[in-house]
Amino acid sequence: MPIEINGRLIKNPIGLGAGIDKDGFLTPRIVRTGIGFITIGSVTLKPRTGNPKPRIIKYPGLKAMVNAMGLPSRGFLDFLVRLPGLVKEARKLGVYVIVSLAGFSIGEFLYMLDRIRVYDIDAVELNISSPTYHGSWLTDRKYLGDLLRLIEYFPKALFVKLPLGADMDFYRWIVDIANKRGYGLTIANTLPIRESRISVGYGGLSGYPIYPLVKALISKARKWGFGDLIIGLGGVMYGWQILDLMRNGANLVGVVTAFGFEGPFAFGRLFRELSMEVGERH
Repeated sequence: MPIEINGRLIKNPIGLGAGIDKDGFLTPRIVRTGIGFITIGSVTLKPRTGNPKPRIIKYPGLKAMVNAMGLPSRGFLDFLVRLPGLVKEARKLGVYVIVSLAGFSIGEFLYMLDRIRVYDIDAVELNISSPTYHGSWLTDRKYLGDLLRLIEYFPKALFVKLPLGADMDFYRWIVDIANKRGYGLTIANTLPIRESRISVGYGGLSGYPIYPLVKALISKARKWGFGDLIIGLGGVMYGWQILDLMRNGANLVGVVTAFGFEGPFAFGRLFRELSMEVGERH
């Protein structure tokens, strides 16, 4: 299922979402699984150890998990040293490269965007919706609006990663801004919930239970007239869901929790299931 994204032909719309390969050490191997795109990160400006363990709880019966990683990162400058080599490996296999950045201020985002603009990546994802932020980007709409205005100069594709659990007025507002400024959307981040077994007492729910929310939000964005790229992300555990999200308006479909349960074997299974779905429909 080859697809053209921003003038680049990639072999299929399936890829890895942010959260698995936070510092890019797995990228040279993951790009060999046959995926069409990879999202590396989220990378933070300063090194972070993240939250204390336990910070991941899996619910195998629900095909879901809760994580409160706390945005661990070796830091942006450490990442830049290795980025050219990562892109080179991805390019050999025609994989579209997205770098997810997480910033705690406008200044942090602008600094990272200014430095990364000269690298041969395809796109940047702005993670403004991590539960680690405790909602800071989402509660100060003016500050977030200033960020979205100030990054318009960036010469490569930009994706804004939306949260789950926000009110409909917020979604209409941010979808409208992204549409006007030509940004793509990643729909969506995890759903914040309480979980007493996590060290900090809360985390983000991912996996199959959030799939209906992700699908509905993608469909809403298209009904509101959003015309740019959408990465559908959240709860994709089976091949049929890839076609389902694309029918509802996604251009690319990312996987995280399935990889968390199965590792790279998840992609092989999804490719087989997708092939069967496509074959049956034809």
